[in-house]
Amino acid sequence: MSFLGNLFKKHAENAVTSVQQFLVTIDPETATEAQIAEFSDQLKKASEELAKARADYQREEKAAEEIEALYQKRLQAAGILEQQLSDAADPAQKASISASLEKIVTMLEQMKPDLESEKKEAEDAKQLMDELTGFVEESAQALKQARARLDHAKSDMRRAEIEKERAEKRAKTAEVLAGIKQGSGNFNVALDAMQKKAEQSRIKADAAMTRSKLLTPTDTEKEDANIAAALAKASGESAAPASQSFSDRLAALKKK
Repeated sequence: MSFLGNLFKKHAENAVTSVQQFLVTIDPETATEAQIAEFSDQLKKASEELAKARADYQREEKAAEEIEALYQKRLQAAGILEQQLSDAADPAQKASISASLEKIVTMLEQMKPDLESEKKEAEDAKQLMDELTGFVEESAQALKQARARLDHAKSDMRRAEIEKERAEKRAKTAEVLAGIKQGSGNFNVALDAMQKKAEQSRIKADAAMTRSKLLTPTDTEKEDANIAAALAKASGESAAPASQSFSDRLAALKKK
């Protein structure tokens, strides 16, 4: 790939990473669930690969065992022929056994590399199967932990949201109570003003009543003729005699 092609690929990868980070920031729960889903898909594919690797290993192992068994059988036959060759006395029989032994030894020599190759393929297949097994088991455990952490995070978020709602309700309640207290304070101020005003009016009324009583002649002043005459004289008025006869009264009328 050219320099510009690699540069464009790198920028594209950075852009994808930036978008993913942005999505994680604005919606971490959904982003986490998406990542877990993606990881789950990867685990599923790895599990499928593991199944294939296990089947390949079983096939390779069976083939290697069959070839090994055939090799050991031929090796045993070669040993038998070798013994027969050692025991044979007839030259023709000895020549026949020698020819057969030559053939089977040649087959064993040709078979040996194939046997080693089959064993190596079986070992490689087993190694791949073991690696995939370990990867799948670790991934499954990691996925389980990730889901548990997600569930725990969801629970924490729900608890935090509930606590937030409760805090907001408490704040609103506090505001309402503060308003009630303030209104109650204003109401008390108004009541105090009204009571103060009523007290002032009561004091004024009492003073007026006292003044009225002071200015109004008492019963004693009205009933006692001497006191009444003295008060009239003190005021510059001529008081009527305390007691007048009919003649005096008639004479007084004639003067008018």
